[in-house]
Amino acid sequence: MKVLHLISQRPDSTGSGIYLQAIMKHAARAGHENFLLAGIQQGQRPKLQGVSKANCAYLLFESAENPSMLIGMSDVMPYPTRTFRNLSGEEIEAYSNRFSSHLVDTVQRYQPQLIHSHHLWVLTSLVKQLFPHTAVVASCHGSDLRQHDQCPHLRRQVSSGCQLLDAI
Repeated sequence: MKVLHLISQRPDSTGSGIYLQAIMKHAARAGHENFLLAGIQQGQRPKLQGVSKANCAYLLFESAENPSMLIGMSDVMPYPTRTFRNLSGEEIEAYSNRFSSHLVDTVQRYQPQLIHSHHLWVLTSLVKQLFPHTAVVASCHGSDLRQHDQCPHLRRQVSSGCQLLDAI
């Protein structure tokens, strides 16, 4: 099976990123093809164990194309980030538009049979809305539930796609 793995932040610096790497390694051992799309800061390529660089694509933050700072799923991250609760509506829209563009391109090129997204949050909701006929599963890591409490202005946007997920 071809699996596209998604995480909106660095895939190597948090518990959810380490968890994602473990899933990808075990899926590869079971014979599945894996591809990763993640958000990272320009010039700071992640150090991934058991994940081929050829099977990764990144939405670059703090770049000419995307000058905004990477947004973290927790209030305190092990690298500089902004928080969702401090973003304006325009910034959330720009974030969603940038990820949408990368998602559409990645799905067209890779043609996954399954999309596994990490965090029940903006990116996961977005992917299910963009690809309603593709199986999408998500892993909840807890920080997404905290974001839900801290960002009531994003609840409807997040719920609209997450309620359509095939599995959590």
